[in-house]
Amino acid sequence: MPVINTATKLNKDNFISQVVRYGFFAEQIPECFNSVMLSNKIKDIMPSVSIKAKAKDATTSPTTLSTYKNDISRRVLSLPNPEAFLRVVKLMADNWSEIKSASNSPNSLSPVTYIHTYRQGASEMLNSENVRESIRSKSDFVEGIKNCIRASLGYKYRLDVDVANCYNTIYTHSIAWAMCGKDEAKKYYRTKMPSSLKSQYELADQLDTYMRYQKNNETNGIVVGPFTSRIFSEIIMAELDRKLTEKGYHFRRYVDDFKFYFRTESQAQESLPIIEKVLNEYSLNLNTAKTEIYKYPFDVISQMKTAFEDALKKEGVFGVLNTAAQFQISGEKGAYKYALKMLKNCEIPLEDFDIIMPSLTNVMLIDPKYGKYVIDYLKHNIKKLDKDKLSRIMNLELESSLKTELQQESLIFIQIIKELSLNLSADNLINLLKTGDDFSIIIALDIWKNRNKLVLRSRTEATRINNEIKNLAAALNGETMTGSRWLLLHEIAMHQLIDGRIMPSMASDPFFTELVRHKISFYKSIRKKK
Repeated sequence: MPVINTATKLNKDNFISQVVRYGFFAEQIPECFNSVMLSNKIKDIMPSVSIKAKAKDATTSPTTLSTYKNDISRRVLSLPNPEAFLRVVKLMADNWSEIKSASNSPNSLSPVTYIHTYRQGASEMLNSENVRESIRSKSDFVEGIKNCIRASLGYKYRLDVDVANCYNTIYTHSIAWAMCGKDEAKKYYRTKMPSSLKSQYELADQLDTYMRYQKNNETNGIVVGPFTSRIFSEIIMAELDRKLTEKGYHFRRYVDDFKFYFRTESQAQESLPIIEKVLNEYSLNLNTAKTEIYKYPFDVISQMKTAFEDALKKEGVFGVLNTAAQFQISGEKGAYKYALKMLKNCEIPLEDFDIIMPSLTNVMLIDPKYGKYVIDYLKHNIKKLDKDKLSRIMNLELESSLKTELQQESLIFIQIIKELSLNLSADNLINLLKTGDDFSIIIALDIWKNRNKLVLRSRTEATRINNEIKNLAAALNGETMTGSRWLLLHEIAMHQLIDGRIMPSMASDPFFTELVRHKISFYKSIRKKK
């Protein structure tokens, strides 16, 4: 008789393990920054995290990174203070069944968990891109399209809307409205009645409070980046799903993107004010620039895989990149990611290097999150590439990104220089120390300390670099571990990236003292790599 596989459910302990390891850093941040050490020592660290903290002691500022959103605007990703993050994690873990239930919606294509099947059985995992990539789980993109196709039965028109600047406009107090009902939550706040709502309201209130502690105690907007924010927003969106379903709408939602299905175009047009009113009740707004009505057919499954395989056989690596460009032009957002993952272990034909390298570089410029796939591909081919030529290209792009203050792009190019052991110009290193984001500054300091022979310099340049490091140290005077530069301060201390004789003395922080005692770093340095 065949064995029936049953899923291992996500519980308090494995929720903490997964969300700490994979849900602290956003996927757009290079993999040399990670929370693996924290995850490995989490049982030692968690007891020092209090969920009874008061605002004056617990309010923190996140480290931020400006990232690509589109050709017009940028998105700010945040890495919250780790103690503030773990406070949210601990609260969610202690109330996991309630949190998971509140975030559940039959209309959602972005549930906070999914079932990962494998040969020996199945496990419930966090539905995070970082988790999926770490276990090589296939994307749920195609299944999501199939779900939409099933939902579209009998409907000729589809209305697409999304929430404008969703995470940055979420009103944190609305979590209580989502978990208790808006009118009920407001009534309980005033009267503490009915008493049956007490535990649910208090959980929502704590979630609200600890989310705010990650972002200067602000009520408008939540940090963008950690998976805990995805869970928080999904609870609110699930309540919106219920409100819209009550009004008779037939739809599917992925995070904050809604697809509504209608029998006539006029029904789709007439629904907009009503949909907008529901969002407004939760202090959210429609993104009018992305509001559009489509006529069937829609929800089409792409044939990218077959097209890429054919292109690789006929035209090699360039053929795949060229085919990806065609898909990108036609609106396939994931085309380059799919192509780069497919090319990871392919050889770069040296005769095509002058064509392939511009393609790879420009792919990173149109969306820097593809940088990690380009790095993997270049690493696979590094032994046969002209490193001097590659160094010149990367330094030119780094210089351009620094001049235009593109933080994510600068971070990707300095990461490539680090990972491939390329030369780094002294001017670029100095400019990174002057104007770079804290992630890039950490890498620049690491290169100067542990690989300074690859920094193109003279004695004069070395003096300029060391003087700029002194200026950076002076600029850090007065910063605290609850401030936005916590990551830079912690990694300078963990890896001795700046001479202790010129670093200003820092006030002791009990939580970070514990991290240092357990040798927990969030950055994989060149020396550590060796």
